[in-house]
Amino acid sequence: MYEIFDKHWSYLTPHVFTFNIWKVISLLLVLTAIMYCIILQREEEENSLLAEQLDRSGNWMLINQLFLGLSMVLKLNEHLTLAFICSLATYYTLNKLNYMFKIRESHNPAFIHILTRTSLGIYSGWFIYILGYNGIPLINILLGIEPTHAITFYASILYLILSFGYIMYKSILCRLPAVLIGYTIGVLGAYYYNLSHVLDRPYTVYMHYTLLVILTVATATIIYLLIQKGKDLFLAD
Repeated sequence: MYEIFDKHWSYLTPHVFTFNIWKVISLLLVLTAIMYCIILQREEEENSLLAEQLDRSGNWMLINQLFLGLSMVLKLNEHLTLAFICSLATYYTLNKLNYMFKIRESHNPAFIHILTRTSLGIYSGWFIYILGYNGIPLINILLGIEPTHAITFYASILYLILSFGYIMYKSILCRLPAVLIGYTIGVLGAYYYNLSHVLDRPYTVYMHYTLLVILTVATATIIYLLIQKGKDLFLAD
């Protein structure tokens, strides 16, 4: 699969090791599901809200995973337009799940809520980066230009600025460092990819420093948000 990713590279393509984040996301989602099963088996009155959240979510997680799988299979077979459409559908269903499970609610101290915010938050942040990584090669194909073209570079820079601004807004507003962590892993992967693969291509130096600045700001913000959350837990105790 990564051979296809490398074939349709862009300045946002992450290094192959970055894709190990799917293992982390999958593990967190499975743990979250197990915790819901354990808690809801108790049938206690205070857990009725959790049951309502699951009822509202319905089959959205199944639909989300269906579109996610389709996007990967279609990209593997080099149907990039259909793959990107499925990626957009994946993100739409993911947003629906975020709304249903109220991951923007930062003052709920329940462990299951914190686990839900963490798993869906990392998934969301990573997938926002993935949208850019899937979308830029599509621009090349639709316009009939090479990946090294100036349009590709400026489109990558524009997406990084807009998406990072959105991620910073979401993570600070919701006090949710998990979203920023997921996104930053994608940026880190692209940083290493640019170091190891595209040093002989134009604009690489500019992209290198852009990614480095984003990594620095993102890391500082993650540390700040984690410290703030630690203070909140301490005061709550």
